[in-house]
Amino acid sequence: RDDILDITDFDVVIWIKSEMRLMLNEEIARAILIGDGRSAGDEDRINPEKIRPIATDDDLFVTTINLNLNDANSSAEEIIDAAIRHRRYYKGTGKPDFYTSDDVLSDMLLIKDGMGRRIYNSIEDLKSALRVEDIVPVELFSTVPDLVGIYVNLTDYAVGTDKGGEVSMFDDFDIDFNKYKYLIETRLSGCLTKAKSALVFRK
Repeated sequence: RDDILDITDFDVVIWIKSEMRLMLNEEIARAILIGDGRSAGDEDRINPEKIRPIATDDDLFVTTINLNLNDANSSAEEIIDAAIRHRRYYKGTGKPDFYTSDDVLSDMLLIKDGMGRRIYNSIEDLKSALRVEDIVPVELFSTVPDLVGIYVNLTDYAVGTDKGGEVSMFDDFDIDFNKYKYLIETRLSGCLTKAKSALVFRK
């Protein structure tokens, strides 16, 4: 409570609550794409049967493309070739987005021809080559060692909740410690709803 009284430049409670909402959105996005990363015994783990990660979903919904990047002259070129070659297996809605790590995106943009000129002068050129609507760098992809990227249009991923499960904010005052406490929570389910609506590229 002292902090709330001392900080007069802005409303620190509103800032904390907006920060909590941002962190909740990040947790949900991570759970949807790759799972929340917690161990099976962690009590805070998001059950992958409730929010099913695209990266590990069933073969009915996902086509997994395994890449042998160790033997490739250029791993970035190999990824682009595989993405173009296997694009025909994508049966999702419209154009997909390509979710990948910053490292993979940088390697793709740095590909050069025999004269030392860059082949893709911009992300727009790369998007056109990959036939995607957008390329989205995801920092957390680096935490999954063999994951290269995911082709998916999130229109095909349904997220739902029952009445009462919507995002809710709670606050309380702990009189013993003169401390305000805040909780944000939601109760969701989610999964891909269209067959073969995602491509998952793995090393």
